[in-house]
This record gives sequence, structure tokens and C-alpha cells, in this order.
Amino acid sequence: MKRFFTLTAIIFFTCTSAARAQTFTAAGLSDALKKNAHSVKREEVLFFDIKSKGTAYFRSHEVITVLDEAGKDELVFMLYTDKFKELEDADIQVFDAAGTRINRYSKKQLYTQSEGEGLVDDGKLYYLTASSGSYPVTVQFDYSMKFNGVLDYPDYAMQQPGESVENSSYTIKVPAELDLRYQQQNTSITAQTTVDGKFKLYQWQIKNQPSIEWEEGSVSRESRYPRILVAPNKFELNDYEGDMTSWKNFGSWYAQLCSKTINLGPERKQFFQDMVKNSVDEKDKIRLIYSYLQNNFRYVSIQLGIGGYKPFDADFTDRKKYGDCKGLSNYTEACLAAVGIKSYPALINAEYNKAPVDPAFPHNGFNHMILCVPLKTDTVWLECTSSSADFGVLGNFTENRNALLITEDGGKLVPTPKSNAADNLFYSTTWIKLADDGGGTAKVELKSSGEFKQDFINYIGEEKKDDQKKFLVYYLGFMQPDDFEINYDKKKRDIVEVNMTYEKIHDFKAGSKLFLNPRIYKLWNTALPNNESRKNDYFFESPFIKTDTTVYQLPDGYQVETLPKTKNIKFEYGSFSSSYTFDATAKTITSTAQLILTQHRIPAAKYSVTKKFFDDVLAEYTEKIVVKKPS
Repeated sequence: MKRFFTLTAIIFFTCTSAARAQTFTAAGLSDALKKNAHSVKREEVLFFDIKSKGTAYFRSHEVITVLDEAGKDELVFMLYTDKFKELEDADIQVFDAAGTRINRYSKKQLYTQSEGEGLVDDGKLYYLTASSGSYPVTVQFDYSMKFNGVLDYPDYAMQQPGESVENSSYTIKVPAELDLRYQQQNTSITAQTTVDGKFKLYQWQIKNQPSIEWEEGSVSRESRYPRILVAPNKFELNDYEGDMTSWKNFGSWYAQLCSKTINLGPERKQFFQDMVKNSVDEKDKIRLIYSYLQNNFRYVSIQLGIGGYKPFDADFTDRKKYGDCKGLSNYTEACLAAVGIKSYPALINAEYNKAPVDPAFPHNGFNHMILCVPLKTDTVWLECTSSSADFGVLGNFTENRNALLITEDGGKLVPTPKSNAADNLFYSTTWIKLADDGGGTAKVELKSSGEFKQDFINYIGEEKKDDQKKFLVYYLGFMQPDDFEINYDKKKRDIVEVNMTYEKIHDFKAGSKLFLNPRIYKLWNTALPNNESRKNDYFFESPFIKTDTTVYQLPDGYQVETLPKTKNIKFEYGSFSSSYTFDATAKTITSTAQLILTQHRIPAAKYSVTKKFFDDVLAEYTEKIVVKKPS
């Protein structure tokens, strides 16, 4: 019979671990485990004991040696709980390099914070940072949880960036009649399985794994590093029983959960019918209702309890004028239903660098909800949590994913729209009046759409002047002005005017010559990370088109000595061009440039040419316009 950890063994191991932790001194680490590592997982024993579809227990024992400041996140304990997930006990111990215990914390000593804005039953965050005066330091975490309702089985994330692993194992005990499913990601380890009466046991184990390098710009961490996804076949949450063996069945469960939440009263239904009575078509009706949502409701985050899955009633949201992604999507669905338009909530995993969920492995990998409105000749997607998103535009948060539509026939996995460069436009026109002393003024007009427009809304429309300056200088790459003024129309939101004053516009001077930059901001200002043998795809936040026109007005008597040469650079996923002209009559130098990126995900095999392309774009900015002052 293959070995496995019984529940008794786990409890015994936890009880005796205080004595054992002292043997985990930093001096005992091999050079192979310390190489390129900021922390070492010395020992990890995880045990998930599934009693039924709706009841389970989880116990964790983990000993980690943190080698330096870069690994300090490993000293943080953080756990969210609610009425479905209860923290039964916790014990945290800290040991110095010699293995001497220097601190110990019990569950009572953990910090707590209420979660869910009072809308989640028993929503609570437990957290603590284990104190450390120096490195290396070893921390031991022991805790146990009870699940009073089970939708998600804990995954096995055996390794984090910059972390090597000395010994780690995960055991799951499940009733044979329920069984479970699992999927390997970025690992080849398989489960050892045994049968113990009416139960089936799965165990994964790894030993002496060297540190894995974090590659900047990779897909989100939970998808990048080795892990085992684990999913139930049958489950139960808050007396709602479900089946996750297919996307169709999982969608049916969610539909059951939400079945009574579309409940606007007759007066409110009439309100929306009157709102759209003069609309020319269904799309115009959707636009009006979406505008009403954006102007009258605010977003709150509910991630715990049954509220983490089940939306609040449409009537509740209507009265309170707030909701989370599920509540606001559900409310919009109810409003559209009131005017005869059918729509479907869609579960999705959000963030620009998230990998789409796997169609072949039904699993609750979602963290967000949007709304899908299918029309005869088009499909409208609505991001219901944003007060500033353009109608029918999802943006990089949810584009390029697989969304689970919750339909009358169960779940249906469908792709969301793919990002296009033309959706994310940035146009800048700059008029620079150069003074005799090399200073001057600049008037900048910025036009935007898509992600760039959202950046303007987030950083220019609402922030203080110091924050606006940081956005202009550090994000957009403008030369730091001595003074500036921003004119921003919050109704149009896609045009920004900036007036800047500079004591010195030139980059440097030599005698009577002034050396000017091609533009007073960098069309691209970020060097991609060095990585000659990249293993993972690289993610930009979105594809885009950026276009610039800069006009220098020279003072009387100034002459142009040198203009940079015209540039045309292309690669598989984009292009860059620039040109320069001088109008002797108007005494103006005009610089034009355009940068295009056609897709946001770059295959690892194409990363080196992509990096060279953007390095060449950065290099173009170092070329100078040379003008000469009169003698």
C-alpha cells in the first residue's frame, strides 16, 4: 500500500512540530536550494479532509526560511473567513538563524478586520506579519479550518517566485462516491492514490526543487508557477447542491442560486419602460439603461460568504444604489428585462494577464461578473462596475477570456471580444515656443480612447495636482515642467489640454548650439526586462496606437543645424515611424511619430525581437534636433 497521511498523523505532526522546527536552521540548507532563492520552503504538509458535499476540514503545517528582504512576503499570514470558512486554530512561531524561537503567536493574537462592508455574515480577515530583526529567519505556520459549505477545493500551489522547496506534500481524503478531479499546471507530478474503505486518498509530493525565476510581464502568478488545480464533482453551498463535472452543470447551479433575484417591482419596471420609450432600437435602450447605472450606482466589493457568489436582489440594489459586480450585473439584467431585452450574466476571470479558463476542465476559477446582451446582429458586453467605461467596451480587464454565460440551458463557455490596437488610441499634439534663453512654454493636446482614456479619468480627472504631475512625468514620460496647468472636460473625458512652463527645454547645449529632444515626452518610456532565454509569454496591458505631432517654434535668428533621420521600424507585432521637417518661413520644426502594437500577448519565442524593437524605439528618442543661436 502506498503511504498517505491520515488525519491522526496530521494532528500528531502539528502538535510535535514546535520541537521539530528548531532543527530547521539556516546552516542546514544546501547551496542548491539557496541558489537564486529568497526563501526556502523547508517543510509543508497540507491535508484536506472532505466529509461530504458540504463539509470539509483543512489543516496546514508550513516551515519557511526567509533568506533576505526580498522574501519578506513569506512572513505574512493572511486568511479570509466567513460563515462557510471558519478558522478553528492557528499557531505561528518565529526562529532565528540558529533555530532558537524568538516569537510565538496564537489565534487570539492575530489581527482581525471586518470584511464585506457589513454585508457578509461573519466576514473577517485574519492577518499578522511575523516580526524579524534580521535574516535569515524561519517561520512556522500551523492552522486549521472548517468548511461549512464547499464550492472550491484548495489548490496545491507548491512553489512561489524566488522560492525553493525542500519538502512539500498535499493529501486529500474524499468519499469514493464523490471523488474529485485535478489538473496539472506547469508541473508533471501526478497523484499517488489509495483506497481506505469508503474513502479515496490523493497525495502529491515534491522534494529538493530549486528556485524558479520570476519573469516580469508573465501571465498572472497563480497560472505561471507549478500547481495542481483541484475541483469537486458534486458540491453544496448554503443548501444549494451542484455538479461541476461540466460547464453546463456548473452554470445550472449558478442559475439556481440567482433564480429569485430578478425582482423589480411594477413601478420600477414602468420607470425603465418610460426611460426608453423614445429609443430607436434595442441598442439605444441598452445604452440609456447603462448610462443610468453609471450615473446613479456605486461599486462595493463583496467577495465572501454567499454574497461572494449569489447577487443581492435587484430590488435591494435598486433601493441602496450600490452593489458588487454580481449585484450590479444582476440589477442591469433586471432593468433590461423590464423593457423586454434578454441578457445573461457571465462569470469571468478578470485582469489583463489572466489566462482564460480551460474549456476541458470545469473549475471555479472566476473572480468577476459582467453582462452579455446578445442582439440579432451584434453582441453587447457590459462592465457594470465602472462609472466611466465606454458603452459596450470591456477593456483589458476582461477581454480575451472565456466567460461562462448563465443561460436557461445551463452554463455556456464563450470568448469575450479580442483586444484591437484601434480600440486604444493616444494622440498628442504639442506646440512648443522656444525662448531665447532655452526655456519656453508648451501647449499639449492629448486625445484618447480605450485604456488610455481610462488612465486619464483615473489619474487626471480626480487626482491632486502633485498626483497629476507624477502621472505626466512618470507614466506618460513628459519632461518635468517647472509649472503646469491642466484643462480637463469631465463630460467629454477623452481630451486633455496641458500648458507647461520650462526654464530649460533643451536637453543640453554646447556653445551656441541647443540640443533638443524629438518630443518633450517619450512615446515609449519603458525598457523591457532582459531575458535572453524567456520561458513564458510576455503580456503588455493592451495593444495600442500612439501618434505624436510636435511643433517647435524657434525664436528669431535661430537656425536649424541638424534634424534626425526618418525612421521606419517594423516587427511581427507592430511598427514605429518618425520624420522631421523644417519650415524656414514659419521658423518651425515639426516632428511626427507613430507607434503601433497589434497584440498584447507576445509568445516567449518572439520576446527577443520584441525587446529589440522597443529598445530601438527608446534609442530613437536619444537622437537630437540641433539648433544654433544667432551670434
